[in-house]
Amino acid sequence: MPDEPRWGREVVPGSAGGHPCLTYARRPGSMAELLSGTGRWADREFLIQGERRLSYGAFTGAVARVAAHLRGLGVRPGERIMLLGFNQIEWVVAFWSAQTLGAVAVLGNAWWSEAETAAALDQAAPVLVLASESRPGGAVPPAPAARVLGLDTLRPLVDGGPAAPGPAALDPIPVAEDDPALIMFSSGTTGTARGVVMSHRSVIANLQNLLVLTGRLPTELPPGHPGTVSLLSVPLFHLAGIQTSCTTLLTGGKLVFLSGRFDPAEVLALIENERVRVWGSVPTMVSRVLDHPGLTRRDTSSLRSVPMGGAAVSPELRQRVAASFPGVKSGAGSLYGLTEAGGVLAAGSGPDLDERPGCVGRALPVVELRIAGPGPDGVGEIQARTPTATDGYLGDPAPLADPDGWISTGDLGRIEEPGWLYVTGRSKDIIIRGGENVACAHVEQALLRHPDVLEAAVVGLPDADLGEDVGAVVVLRPGARAGAAELRRHAGTELARFERPARWWLRHGPLPVNATGKILRREIRSDWLARGAGDLADLAGRAEPAPGNTALQRTDRPGSPADAEPSRRP
Repeated sequence: MPDEPRWGREVVPGSAGGHPCLTYARRPGSMAELLSGTGRWADREFLIQGERRLSYGAFTGAVARVAAHLRGLGVRPGERIMLLGFNQIEWVVAFWSAQTLGAVAVLGNAWWSEAETAAALDQAAPVLVLASESRPGGAVPPAPAARVLGLDTLRPLVDGGPAAPGPAALDPIPVAEDDPALIMFSSGTTGTARGVVMSHRSVIANLQNLLVLTGRLPTELPPGHPGTVSLLSVPLFHLAGIQTSCTTLLTGGKLVFLSGRFDPAEVLALIENERVRVWGSVPTMVSRVLDHPGLTRRDTSSLRSVPMGGAAVSPELRQRVAASFPGVKSGAGSLYGLTEAGGVLAAGSGPDLDERPGCVGRALPVVELRIAGPGPDGVGEIQARTPTATDGYLGDPAPLADPDGWISTGDLGRIEEPGWLYVTGRSKDIIIRGGENVACAHVEQALLRHPDVLEAAVVGLPDADLGEDVGAVVVLRPGARAGAAELRRHAGTELARFERPARWWLRHGPLPVNATGKILRREIRSDWLARGAGDLADLAGRAEPAPGNTALQRTDRPGSPADAEPSRRP
């Protein structure tokens, strides 16, 4: 193993991807280097899930054994391994095994439908797929040149039982700072999720920002630093999951997983039993825990921080967090960023945000922010320049940044001195449902594949639990017999559970469009809200239900992304 990586706080002018940007003068050069600093925590517990408890020493041994196994399966440096699973210990071990092999970890969304999984496999062309058998999308579709294994098949190697090979030393393959480390998928505005390529430089710069922000740079930690117990209820295949798991590893902390899908009762039990100090989550999850009747019966005094991302955090929710968790004296903080920019761009503490409604914080040390095309009120599109910036979309040579390195976020906002960022809206047609991004165009395209659907528009509707929910406005072809039940069935075959519309408006007559023929989603949404935002069967533009049919019942709420969690905002 190489020497422990060197970290520093000094920020200097530099470049990344050929663009000027701020950068850290001292930084690790590859993800695999990060493992070399775990030796001092060897006897500490690192990963906890149910009855399983894996120490740092056992973890590095597991990484070495699984890496040797994957090498034996033919995985070579630069090749891609797709991880298509839910949160479990084997996922973390496989991710780091890929890094030691110089391979690229492709982080697949375990909630994808079969069609979405097939599209991602076609984009990424992995040589190996490691998948959870419990995925709702069913069996992994065939992929050329890809071998498919269950993540659970790695458990004997992870646990180091009698059938596992003897301990092996970590022997990482050298890589360059700008080589790809992982591929993460981001919901675009025009179709299926697109792979975003992240270099070792990008991932490490984002982690270093977070470590500086929280005062936990590894080289500054004393030998007896106790580490932080963190509860991870967001998915590992999202940026927030990578951030939390990596920063915990680097600081000698303990990472606690839920045993299965999101359960407020289990969250409260784990906070009490494991003495959790940090629970990074999304607003929907936090609201569900605060609403759970078991909240007052559990000891949550260990909790010190509840950072939230994935959607806007209301002042009311921050106040509820501070009132319900007495140890969270600073209230609930906020993180703002996006996958294409490689991570968190701005952050703010509870007191700072309480004084500034709508504010998400200030730029992190090596992040530059600006507002493009501001109006009289100072609102325009938020742009960022940062060494965390990704290398662009998989298979698309077009750069995400302009010639000066600025990336457009698609969000609208303003900046108030001395650098407070306010997010006021979105310029992209994206619904943020419980922290998960849903591209309106992607859902519309899926609905239009039904032979009875003539037109479709998808909009975000307010939801007290999820923040936003997916609403579909559908115009059927003349003589069509399909109803809401048939459309729900069709959506179930085409879309991930969190993308499926929960509310439907079956309209007669064409949808409103502008002079260029673009559907006016904002007008449709306003009209729907004026009618109560419930399910509608509309005849000739009238709001009354169709004869012989009461207003369509709201569909069963599909599995929330709060069961899996966040994508674009970490």
